[in-house]
Amino acid sequence: MRRIGHLLPSTSLGADRWAVRICAPVAVETAHPTARAALPEHLCGPAIARAQAAELTRGAEQLAQAGADAVVWNGGSCGLHGLAHARAIARSIEATAGVPSSTVTLGQLDLLARHRLPSLALVTAGSRETAGRVADTYVAAGLRVASVTALGLATPREAAELPVARLRRLLLDADTDEARCLVVAGTELPVAPVAALVERELGKPVFDGARVAVHTGLELLGLHVDSPGWGRLFTSDTPAGVCCDTH
Repeated sequence: MRRIGHLLPSTSLGADRWAVRICAPVAVETAHPTARAALPEHLCGPAIARAQAAELTRGAEQLAQAGADAVVWNGGSCGLHGLAHARAIARSIEATAGVPSSTVTLGQLDLLARHRLPSLALVTAGSRETAGRVADTYVAAGLRVASVTALGLATPREAAELPVARLRRLLLDADTDEARCLVVAGTELPVAPVAALVERELGKPVFDGARVAVHTGLELLGLHVDSPGWGRLFTSDTPAGVCCDTH
């Protein structure tokens, strides 16, 4: 049994909710081990503060001791603070845990580059200010942000408990003709249950943080899950691997 460790901010519900169900077809423990670091969803950046670095180290050590073969940071800080921050997080975890590591943001960018998707409609759970900073990260990576939708939700729990029928409608409304895909920042919004349906309705892929976290962990181990009910992320058949130096 191979294990993918998810390192979560203290307040996150995130990929924990979907990992076991998505990965049921393969012998991978994806939700356990999970470590919760006493860190906010958005780390201070782009430099990692000493106290936060200590928490990252503690979480990475916990996952290493639990036998994780790969680790994915599920926090939204990398989207806010850019690629240098994302690489720093991945390298810090990798150096401590001694296993391949990445972040949700690096996984998102890897997917967009691999599928040659130059433009996106961005959806975030939080404020317009936060959404703008996340958009800047994608623009800096050479992508075009065709539209930005900020849902204005105050807490991770509020995002996690958003009714999926309402979220489906919000995602459909966020799309534009210019966007080649939808990118949903963060891991809290419950996109997973409606991703395949939204993709069929729009005719384009949806990359939300929670499913990307699961996908990234699988690719770090060179594994693939064929679960079309969870959307296009889990229907391709050639894992390409993810590295913190890809972008």
